[in-house]
Amino acid sequence: MIAVKTNTNSDELLKKDKLYTVGLSNGTEWVRVKYLGTKPLNGKPMMVFKTSTDRQITVNPSFHTFTITERKRGE
Repeated sequence: MIAVKTNTNSDELLKKDKLYTVGLSNGTEWVRVKYLGTKPLNGKPMMVFKTSTDRQITVNPSFHTFTITERKRGE
């Protein structure tokens, strides 16, 4: 039998409170949104972001296409 190695590190794709540009499979993009974490919806984790105008964006990972790490102003 072949042993399967699992990643024991807590490597996260997105870091809380960091800024990202997020793209979806339908071509929609949000620029400089803050990642807040995940929320369950019908048992599936959804990614939650906040815009600079304090609006919440909830993204289904199935439609997520890309993320670009943004820098805070002045960095």
